[in-house]
Amino acid sequence: MMTGENRRRTQRFPLDLPLEVKLREPSGETQKPAVLQDISANGIFFMVDRQLQPDSKLEFYVRLQIEGAPEAVLLHCVGSVVRVVPNPAEPSKVGIGARIERYRFLRPGENSPEGAAEMALS
Repeated sequence: MMTGENRRRTQRFPLDLPLEVKLREPSGETQKPAVLQDISANGIFFMVDRQLQPDSKLEFYVRLQIEGAPEAVLLHCVGSVVRVVPNPAEPSKVGIGARIERYRFLRPGENSPEGAAEMALS
């Protein structure tokens, strides 16, 4: 049996950045703050204070400061949850592994149909 580490096809980059997660739930859309722990070309791993189910669809936004760029760039991704990891050190948080299915970079001032530019990412 392969371990998670052996199945990875792309390099992961550790990052400790705020993340905004938009969830689609039966009661409507919800936005939750989270903390990005790592990212690769295919997926992310983040901590959030909400239990999510595998295969749940989500969107997330992370503000990236690009070296030499005068302003940060907003990365908008659409994906789905592939694993949920309990956090014994902090039971109110869970680790979420998500597959990135689509992504795009939003330029400063660019507004997505979902209103990504208005999302408060500090």
